[in-house]
Amino acid sequence: MEPMLIAIFAAAICILMCSASALLCIKTCGPALASVTSEKPELGSKLVIAIILGEALAIYGLLIAFMIIGRLPETETEAVKMFISGLTMGITAFMAAIGISICGPAMMTAAVEKSESFTTNILGLVLSEALAIYGLLISFMIIG
Repeated sequence: MEPMLIAIFAAAICILMCSASALLCIKTCGPALASVTSEKPELGSKLVIAIILGEALAIYGLLIAFMIIGRLPETETEAVKMFISGLTMGITAFMAAIGISICGPAMMTAAVEKSESFTTNILGLVLSEALAIYGLLISFMIIG
């Protein structure tokens, strides 16, 4: 397969997987947020963090895809690195999305019952997001 095509495929896989990951988070956390804020609107500004962290996954994918596309002239020697970098970012974003999709609605439900539990319950979201940040850093290192 031609190196330029591999690099373009890597950018596409990266942004598609990261966008799908963001969609998963928004799809699960958005309705939960709507439900919670209909009962306790004052919690909305704190609980929107789950949706923001989900959307960040797409932004990470966009960064890596931009880096890959920016290095297209170097594809003769770097195509495999670009492919691995895009795949790494996409897969870690998907893993983070699973965590956020499970922890986000649970955190929101708990906050309705006991709003002071927010600080403790946000830990699951933050650690899930960290998975994607690890992938982002490794992808940066692979691309160089």
